[in-house]
Amino acid sequence: MIGGRTAQANFCRGELGPQLYGRFDVDAWGTALRKARNVIVLKYGGVTKRPGTEMVAEVLDPTQPVRLVPFQFSLSQTYALEMGQGYMSPCAGGGRILEEELAITAISNAAQAVVEVAYHGFAVGDRFYIAGCAGEMGSLLNGRAWTVVAVIDDSHFRIDADTSGEATFAGCSGGTTRSAPPVAPAAPVVPPVTPAPTRPAIYFGGSGQFGGKAWF
Repeated sequence: MIGGRTAQANFCRGELGPQLYGRFDVDAWGTALRKARNVIVLKYGGVTKRPGTEMVAEVLDPTQPVRLVPFQFSLSQTYALEMGQGYMSPCAGGGRILEEELAITAISNAAQAVVEVAYHGFAVGDRFYIAGCAGEMGSLLNGRAWTVVAVIDDSHFRIDADTSGEATFAGCSGGTTRSAPPVAPAAPVVPPVTPAPTRPAIYFGGSGQFGGKAWF
């Protein structure tokens, strides 16, 4: 006898566990999959292939273990949080969330490259993410975060990138050019400390004294 086949158009229960492989009497058996790999179950019951991944950026510290943690703020705002050793860097929209994008006007050829950015406002130890540089130097620097190792002046600083063997700087697109140093944010207003209230005196039995004697 040839067994019949029935159509299954609903997979809303996702993937079954091994304990339910033979439980055709369970409702979930008819609306689930035995194995679902690299697919996403849609809320209407169908399935679709899971989208692939792409290289967004190198982690800030590749020498230490890093974990990506998904975070959903709302139905339309999702993030990937890069959790590293002593830092957290959010990513969204196919890139890393950064501060103000500044225009790079020059990068020198040196063992520790000198970067020219007008009124950069960086300090030693800050991370500087580079994108949009053209030519061979861009192939080395783009898509990576470099550490500021020295601050020369308001418009020049050194990073831990060896560009001595690269072609000369061919330009960099994007960013704004500052005409004045960045304004430091105002310190938050801290309210004055309110002294603790005086603890009230507690007496037992009304006034606490009867006939000139205290009762406790």
